Amino acid sequence: MNLIMIGFMGVGKTTIGRKLAKRLGYHFLDMDEQIENEQNRSISEIFENSGEDHFRQLEVKLLQKLSTVQNTVIATGGGAVATPGSLELMKVYGRLIYLKTSVDEIVERVKRSQHRPLLHAEDLEERISSLLVKRIPFYEQADYIIETKNLSPQRITSLIIRNL
Repeated sequence: MNLIMIGFMGVGKTTIGRKLAKRLGYHFLDMDEQIENEQNRSISEIFENSGEDHFRQLEVKLLQKLSTVQNTVIATGGGAVATPGSLELMKVYGRLIYLKTSVDEIVERVKRSQHRPLLHAEDLEERISSLLVKRIPFYEQADYIIETKNLSPQRITSLIIRNL
């Protein structure tokens, strides 16, 4: 069984995913890191030089390759679920875990980040809200929804394991 972490940027998919994999004795894979390694450039550089559509195509190709993995926790990029066909592909080979938190919490977590190309906006809160409105219908199709506000990574990890 694979566990696929979904949710907006900055909600803790990688942090929780690593802890979850360690506790379960699973492998861990961060899709953004994998794409950066395969492309030999950062996500920001991919967006800047090739565009968001190209990046989304890279995500889909990676998801197709990952369909053969087992006992792996996969941390997706925040927008991966909204690319046509991606969510369906994820559902075939894993259980989806949506890490959910408020816009205010997301703003606090990502406001100093320089490596999130979709958040380079004058009004960060408005940009996050706008993206969330489009993505929430996809996120809410997860097998498990974990509200992360005021919970430590350890507590979130324990809640996920208890719900499996």
